[in-house]
Amino acid sequence: MKKNIIVFSNPFGYGPTGVAISVLNILLSKIKHAEIIFAGSDLCMEIIPDFNAKKVHLNERNEEEIEKFLKTVENPYVIGSQNRFCIKVAKRLNIPCAFIDILAWFWKEIPNDHLIADEIFWIKFPNVESKIHASMKNIHIVHSIISAPSRVGTKLINLVIHLGGAKYPYDNNIPYSYLNLLSKGLNALGGDLYNVTLVTGNEASNYLKSIVTNENINFSSLRHDEYMSLLRQSNHLLTVAGVSSTLESFSIGVPVSFLLPLNQSHMALTDLLIGQDLNPQYLNWNNYVSVDKNLENMTEKNVISEIEKYASKVDKDSVLSKKFVEDFLAICNSIPDNKKQIDLIKYMGESGAEDIVEILSKKWSL
Repeated sequence: MKKNIIVFSNPFGYGPTGVAISVLNILLSKIKHAEIIFAGSDLCMEIIPDFNAKKVHLNERNEEEIEKFLKTVENPYVIGSQNRFCIKVAKRLNIPCAFIDILAWFWKEIPNDHLIADEIFWIKFPNVESKIHASMKNIHIVHSIISAPSRVGTKLINLVIHLGGAKYPYDNNIPYSYLNLLSKGLNALGGDLYNVTLVTGNEASNYLKSIVTNENINFSSLRHDEYMSLLRQSNHLLTVAGVSSTLESFSIGVPVSFLLPLNQSHMALTDLLIGQDLNPQYLNWNNYVSVDKNLENMTEKNVISEIEKYASKVDKDSVLSKKFVEDFLAICNSIPDNKKQIDLIKYMGESGAEDIVEILSKKWSL
């Protein structure tokens, strides 16, 4: 009987979907006797390339909706990219399943729901192996899961600014205060930066278009493959510290500077990179507001809300917002030395998607 492999993402920005796309590309190229399906909602679908995987629109965080769909699929196999909901349903229905957790390095304690899949994949961040206990027999450490195009010599784009999807599933709002603050920096950009492209989700992009008056800024909501093509032509990337966007950029060799974090994992990755001396240029909330010392112990939902409060305070305070604009312009106009960023990706490798498909091919007889 023909196997159906369903890959689920998570609409937590664009990161989980970028990982899913990398795995889907390898599945499509390597697995010839199975139907490959991507299941997700609008934010995830925004960046899905035009490839041969079947696409199913559903709420990938709703277990009832997932279960209803999976019951219609013959001989299903489930892969969840940072999506624990599809894994919980798969376990209830006795469907073989695999969970990709690109944030294993981040968790103080690995959430229980992240350990129930038949096969679990973590990426090779420094020291991540120390989180594996003797009882964890089904965890595989793989290389970075990225689908970065080859480096090119010709650079056509001065600066790419990347916000990811800029929307999270805890509420239905984009981070308006953060975007209002960012618009002040964007409106001040000029001088040598003759070509600036800002990439983010449709809703955030449309909002920024309505408040940014600087005609040098180009706004785009791109499929993942289009974004990667744009990125390889750039001289400099300014991004939130999402795992996927960061490692993809390191892989291409584009020097990376970092925007103010939008969520808890952005803050943690920024700190990790600083600790490894890989983050020479970054913006930090501590430079403008008093950050709650208990922030790292809050839920992600509460952290996102807290960060919006910080953004609102800085945006509404003329002195603080002026300082932000000065700092923003300084890193936009200075390309950092990225040798150590490239060294990290050499250590972590780039073949995580191939690793996952090779392991699952053996485990699932694909």
